[in-house]
Amino acid sequence: MESNNKRSGPFWTLNLLSSAAIATATIMYPVDVLRALKMANETLGAFVKSHGIKGLFSQGVAAEIGRASMMRVSKFFFFPRICNAFYGKDVKRCNPVEKAIAGIFSAVPEILVISPFEVAKVGLQLDEKNHYKNSISAFIRARVSKSGVSSIYHGWAGMQYRQCSWTAVYFSTLSLYREKSTSLCTQIGIPQFGNLLGGFMAGMSGVIFNCPGDVVRTVVQKKGFANTNQTEKLPGIGLASISEHIREAKSIFKKNPRGLYAGFGVKCFHLGFSGALMSALIPVFRDFMDVEYEI
Repeated sequence: MESNNKRSGPFWTLNLLSSAAIATATIMYPVDVLRALKMANETLGAFVKSHGIKGLFSQGVAAEIGRASMMRVSKFFFFPRICNAFYGKDVKRCNPVEKAIAGIFSAVPEILVISPFEVAKVGLQLDEKNHYKNSISAFIRARVSKSGVSSIYHGWAGMQYRQCSWTAVYFSTLSLYREKSTSLCTQIGIPQFGNLLGGFMAGMSGVIFNCPGDVVRTVVQKKGFANTNQTEKLPGIGLASISEHIREAKSIFKKNPRGLYAGFGVKCFHLGFSGALMSALIPVFRDFMDVEYEI
């Protein structure tokens, strides 16, 4: 019989999720750099020439760990609560469609928080001349001074689509993948890898849907960084951002439809292992902290 004395409540849930999210973001950072370079059509050679090998572990790392940790904490915190609020039942009793809808809504709050970090992270990763000395605050100050406050939300539409689509697929498929993976891993004598493999498959499946939005978002932001017009304001949250992304998506598709899936392999690895680590680490930290939490 399970203990009824597990810690519960927002404080303990946030502690649990923060521990798993920070560990995941730190482990996955070098892969995130490679993903950003691939999607922005930049080369690893140029990056290393500008920032050295250590740049794979340091260039924009504070922005990424902050961004990715808040993003994962937000979605994993809100998802079970939205399931309960929408359907009046816990996650285990929700069907895949209900989980997908809850996943979409659970990804909305995170964008309001992480967008400035996302813009800063990509800006620092693509800062070949090292103008900002790997400083988030220096980048944001220059960005706001040049293109207005809305510029730190530039690429909002792509980021929102990317997060909503991946989160919907991940949460709606995670339990199924976990079940099948745990069964398979048990048969071959490594049951402890069931959560890891299930999370990887759910995370990788989400890339099929979110990759085009992420590619368009990266191109939109890259063009914004290259903008030298001191008076031009870049669109942030709103219809202008949606229109900007639709125009860019049409342009990419017209040149080469496959361009919308640039960096697909790297993204599968990145988001697959990100999903795997969260799936595997949450139970570890949950048991260690004795916190009540299920997804």
